[in-house]
Amino acid sequence: MKKKEKEENLKAYKGRLDAALENKFLRKAMDNFAVAYRTSREKAFAGMDVDQMIRQVTEIKAAAIENNDALLSEFIKKAKANNIHVHLADTAEDANRIIGQIAQQTGSKHIVKSKSMTAEEIHLNKWLENLGLEVTETDLGEWIVQLRHEGPSHMVMPAIHLSRFQVADLFSDVTGTVQDSEIERLVKVARRQLRKKYIQADMGITGANFAVAQTGTIGIATNEGNARLVTTLPRVHVALIGIDKLLPTLESALSINRVLPKNATGQAITSYVTWITGPSECNLPQAANGRCTSFFWTMAGKRLQQTLSFPRCSNVCAAGPVPMSVRFTAWWEATRLAMCISGPSV
Repeated sequence: MKKKEKEENLKAYKGRLDAALENKFLRKAMDNFAVAYRTSREKAFAGMDVDQMIRQVTEIKAAAIENNDALLSEFIKKAKANNIHVHLADTAEDANRIIGQIAQQTGSKHIVKSKSMTAEEIHLNKWLENLGLEVTETDLGEWIVQLRHEGPSHMVMPAIHLSRFQVADLFSDVTGTVQDSEIERLVKVARRQLRKKYIQADMGITGANFAVAQTGTIGIATNEGNARLVTTLPRVHVALIGIDKLLPTLESALSINRVLPKNATGQAITSYVTWITGPSECNLPQAANGRCTSFFWTMAGKRLQQTLSFPRCSNVCAAGPVPMSVRFTAWWEATRLAMCISGPSV
């Protein structure tokens, strides 16, 4: 990138930063969330040996990263046994191209998506739209920011920077009818609009929280139930997963899932935990944006290696000083090795 372009990008970034700092609603929303989150998290972990749970998750993740190559080989083997076709890619562009090819080869025109931070990082939506495909986010917050042509402001709560009045105005524009700002009514509007998209969809795209090597299974934890519709109603399902999500057994995945929702949203458990084991067509981009987990683990040193042991729950978004002050626009995992799994819905 040229020096002038870098200066322009920094100037634009500073402008967004200043605007966020001056947004009183945003600062209040982030502050309220941070306070409420801490209380909910304490209640969710009440009566548990938190230190022991943290050690267990750290050991599981550390062992999985250290044995990442072997787990990847085993996952591919078991996935193929489940009639899943596996593809590998070295870059974000490769991942996008493969998914685009799957859509074209299957004649898919309408795509519905559940939340995926990997898809956000590699700009999958833009790639697919440039191919003439219709892409609809089905997570409520993600759908709202998509309609506003924005990116998510938080990993778990993509539209936390918006008030219900702003959402009501947005839905009024989308539906052509004035909408009430009551949250329950807004949710019903979203349900009606998105239901049509589910029915029309040829392909569903999701992320995943777990990829179990022992069985070739993926696990998805959600609260809205949209991921289950995305993986079952369309005739083709694609799952985009970082290989840092690879785990040896279902037992290890369940151990992490005990911590994940408590840290992410202060819940004892998410509303839905879905496990999918083929048949499917599998697409494994092997190094999104040129980053390699095994290399990072070997070379980074002990302090940075700890980042790979996190359960990817977004707790850092609530605990750090940045979200307390400004809109959190991008926090992507340090080692995103993207893995796509695609095929007929099961």
